[in-house]
Amino acid sequence: MLAIVAAPSFLALAHAHAPIPASGGPLPPPDHMGFMPPPPPPLMGMLHGVELTKEQRDKIHSLVHAHHAERRADMRQHRDLDRQIGALFLAKGPIDKTKLDGLIKQKEALNAKDEEARAADAVAIHDILTPEQLDKARVTQDKLDALEGQIHDLLRPPHVKGDADKDDPDAP
Repeated sequence: MLAIVAAPSFLALAHAHAPIPASGGPLPPPDHMGFMPPPPPPLMGMLHGVELTKEQRDKIHSLVHAHHAERRADMRQHRDLDRQIGALFLAKGPIDKTKLDGLIKQKEALNAKDEEARAADAVAIHDILTPEQLDKARVTQDKLDALEGQIHDLLRPPHVKGDADKDDPDAP
């Protein structure tokens, strides 16, 4: 139970550090605390392999860093909510369900705000790219999706998939 409660805090810490590369090059090494940069918004992940002009890199860089302080404050708020939820689970006696529900609603609202901001950034980045670059990004994403499927198949334990499931790609 503690691992479930603490996981969001660890993820928030992991997402609080290194900037996202806009050049399409390799990911930067872990920062001084050993954390990797946050996973990029949906479209930014596809920028890997897409050649950007200096003007495009500058626009994307400005876009990514425009809300940096606000996103850091949101991460701090995420951590604070996670700590409060964790404290409720670790407290002696019955859990105050009203307080827990209120904290969960705050967290859901913050998550929705984060999703909206990421979507807005992805739309803005989409508008910066040329149709040719979007085609390249689509091809790259298709390859990544295929590789992810292969990895999933390779890591699936043999006893999990029965004979009846062999034709069902969604079977565990």
